[in-house]
Amino acid sequence: MDYHQQFHRAAIERGIPEEEVSKFAEFLRFAIWASGRPNDVPVGRSGGLPRLPVGMEWPSSEHGPLPFVASFDCAALPRVDGLALPADGSLLLFLHHEWAHDTYSVADEQKFARIVYVPAGTDTATAEEPDHDEDMFCNMTLDFVGPQYDLFATVNAELPSWFEDDDEASQSDDQEHLARNLAHLKELCALARELWPESNGAAVYLGGYSMGIGELSTDNMYTTPETRMAEDILEAREKAGELVVPPDEWNLRLEEEALRVMREWVPLAQFDPEEVYRARFLIRHDDLAAGRFDKALSFTAFTE
Repeated sequence: MDYHQQFHRAAIERGIPEEEVSKFAEFLRFAIWASGRPNDVPVGRSGGLPRLPVGMEWPSSEHGPLPFVASFDCAALPRVDGLALPADGSLLLFLHHEWAHDTYSVADEQKFARIVYVPAGTDTATAEEPDHDEDMFCNMTLDFVGPQYDLFATVNAELPSWFEDDDEASQSDDQEHLARNLAHLKELCALARELWPESNGAAVYLGGYSMGIGELSTDNMYTTPETRMAEDILEAREKAGELVVPPDEWNLRLEEEALRVMREWVPLAQFDPEEVYRARFLIRHDDLAAGRFDKALSFTAFTE
């Protein structure tokens, strides 16, 4: 189903100018929310033991095996724009939340996160739980093998958080400019919510926008993987002598770079086990389309 076309048609029928609808739609994303609430057929499974290709060892780091989070049947997942998932096969998510978070480094965190793609037709078997140090999990929010339950999908419309923020003081100049040029902004937001009523959360979110952590930062942006990546890029370019950013222009340049990163990358999977950690796997659009899941990056943070 073409969700953008559905939105465009509904907005035009309500008399909203096409130029406004098209501009608004550039920021409208659709995400797959996977939860345990029954809805049609299961699209995956949370917890339990994964089905791994025959002969494949359980994904591990130098410190030990990585907890299994969830698996998805790509053929059963809804198709949404901007999320070029494989047509079939399975995606398996592994992540050790505490080890990943304690690295305080995006590069080091990747040792404790893994996405495994199993092509359709591969011989698989339910993996046996690997040996692991129970003491390492005594303070974790999840058991090494979590409760098993089926996941069902709904499609939700998502917008940048500031689109529906009435506090103009928290908006950047570019955001205020865009809002002024969308005379029907509130009506368009309401229409998106009407067509795709927001669900009461999910176990795993595929696609859409990155969830922020904590309060707004001094540069008026929530702490998301995109802002972290943008800051690292700008700092690296300054260190290499490729760029000089005056202090009074830093926030603007950071926002511009974060928006560029946001267009280049998509949240492949996001989840927050027991609302203590928030974990995100991001991947470039071209890597996702090519099935290069080893290029995905993990970002883990406390939600408090």
